[in-house]
Order: sequence, then C-alpha cells, then structure tokens
Amino acid sequence: MPDRLSPELGYFLGAYLSEGHTTRSNWSVILTNSVPEVLERAQSAIATVFGLASRLTHQPNRCTGLVVSSKRLVEYMDLLGCGGRASAKRVPRVIFGAGPDVWVPFLQGVALDAYTTVSMPARWAICLDSAAGITDLQDLLTELGIVNAQIAKWNKVYEKYYYELYAPGPAGQELSRLVPFLEPDKQERAVALQALEIGPRDWTDIIPGIRGKDLYDLIPVGRSGARHKGTGRQRFRHLCDPRTRHVTRRSVLRAVEAGAVLPAWLADVIGESVRFSPVLGVTGSSPPRTDR
Repeated sequence: MPDRLSPELGYFLGAYLSEGHTTRSNWSVILTNSVPEVLERAQSAIATVFGLASRLTHQPNRCTGLVVSSKRLVEYMDLLGCGGRASAKRVPRVIFGAGPDVWVPFLQGVALDAYTTVSMPARWAICLDSAAGITDLQDLLTELGIVNAQIAKWNKVYEKYYYELYAPGPAGQELSRLVPFLEPDKQERAVALQALEIGPRDWTDIIPGIRGKDLYDLIPVGRSGARHKGTGRQRFRHLCDPRTRHVTRRSVLRAVEAGAVLPAWLADVIGESVRFSPVLGVTGSSPPRTDR
C-alpha cells in the first residue's frame, strides 16, 4: 500500500468518489465509465500505485466497469474514509493537505460525474448522493479560491435528496480551465462555457444585506455652487428606484469613489474580496443549504 499521495493516487481516489464503489462480498473495488481512456488511466494508476492487476468488464446496456479484486485495497479505502456506498462517500482527509499537484488530478477524477451548462445560470456542477461528500468538495473548492454553493435536489423517482455543488458563472469558467474534463464531450461543452462573455454584473458580484436606497444614503450630499465641489450624488439616483433589487460590488466601489463611508461589515466584504453566489431554486422542502 502507498505511503504517500501522488497525482496517480489522487486521480484514482477522485474517480472512486464520483463513479466507484466497493463490494465486500468478493473484496472488489469497481469503477465505471463509458470512455475507454478514462478507465485505462485508472487501470494504469492502480498498477503504478498499488501494484495490482485489474480487469475490464462489459455488460449489456451498462457502462464498462474496471474491477480490482483485493482485500488489502478495500481495507485501505476504508482506512482513508472513502466510503463504500454512494450515500457514504467522502473526500479522504489526506487530500486536503496534498496541494495542487494532487488536487487537480483528484478533481479530474471527481469531474467524471460533473457537467457544465452554458444556459443561464451558466455553471460547473456535480451531483452526488452523499451530503457529506458534497460538503467535503465544497471545502476543497473553497481552498482553491473557487466561488461555489450547494443545493439539495429532490428526486421523485427514487424519493430521496441528491446534493449538487456548483461553481457559477466566472467561477465555473475558472474551474473548468483549472480542471479539464477527461471525457471529450464534456470538455467540448466546458470550452463553450469558457468562451461565454459573462459581464461584471453577474450573480457572483451581488452583495446581499444592503438595499440600493441604503447605499445611496451613504453618499455625502456635497455643497453646490461655483466655488464648491459636489459629489455627483445625482448619478446614483437609480439606487433609490424600488425596481433596483440588487446592489453590486461595482456600485459599492463607485459609491466609495464618490465619498461614501461604508459600515464596517460592508468595508470588510469589499476589502477582503468576499464573494457571494445565490442558491438555485429547489422543488419542495429541503435540508439547509450552504453558500461559500
């Protein structure tokens, strides 16, 4: 068994999180995917890292499976806390201390179950059965500086919640560049996401907790007349319009340029570049949701 993390081991653990499971009755670890190159890379990683042979299995109307039969490997996965069933999957704690050299191939393995969309809201996203696993991934993306959020989705067919983690807009573009998809069709869609021109007034630029009228009131009136310089406050009258539902980071920065003195919490948000993203809509009631 390996005594250190390597990119190959990181990829294998990521692929297991997204598309793997263990069968204890015959001490096997199984990965599934429809792209041969994906499984071949996993097969090479298994041979390099563990010195174990693996075999490909083909069943009608099902994805090809990569099977490794080894009691030691199953026990090693248990030791790392990977989880045997889909609902129990976790990101191994050792991954968090590994650094980018391991994080990127790990996330490439994870992304075997991810997708991107170019329709609004454009995003990179992944859906798992494990709430704890999604929260682990959220922590990892936050460590990488990727704006992200999670949401619970009710599946009517299976009558249970699944949990989606998503990186919206520019954050999704950044993540898809950092972690290229290994499956050609997904990478093609990721390139289309990267090509989108998403303006600065997107959902990652919204600052909650302040109304337009509140921001307007922070801008000093100034003194009129030929010898006195005004603040140009009239340029911000749109903030008082009740139809102005959101305050953007750009609006706050412009208000500061006009002399607005921000409350401490808002100054911290601007100064520390804290970013927000909304939770997408949920059908029915759901467990608590988290933004990062």
